[in-house]
Amino acid sequence: MDMLGPSLWVLWNTNNQMLSEDTVACIAVEAISILEQLHFKGFVHGDVKPENFLLGLLGTPNEKKLYLIDLGLASKWRDSSSGRHVEYDQKPDVFRGTVRYASVHAHLGRTGRRQDDLESLAYTLVFLLKGKLPW
Repeated sequence: MDMLGPSLWVLWNTNNQMLSEDTVACIAVEAISILEQLHFKGFVHGDVKPENFLLGLLGTPNEKKLYLIDLGLASKWRDSSSGRHVEYDQKPDVFRGTVRYASVHAHLGRTGRRQDDLESLAYTLVFLLKGKLPW
């Protein structure tokens, strides 16, 4: 953590709880790329939110680069040995993630999917742009 800069949550708070459309658009492009790479490796993050996206360390060439942290709720969506999609447990289980940004699927206690990461990212981007979500 000492090797990275502030989170998007901190950035949002230090900018009067508002980020410009251009800034949020740049964040969206970077975040989609990061999630695409994670998904390509066969994992779902499971807790996409502003606090889990950090910028590079201030004063370094990477200060505007975005990083995704906290893989504590990550799970596999693809079996590493066969390369096949894992079976999703559709029975309600235990909620995992952050309520504010969680997908509808996650609120039902179901196994995380790639789509859920993207839905959570959409909620994150709306929050960074508007400062609130409708719930």
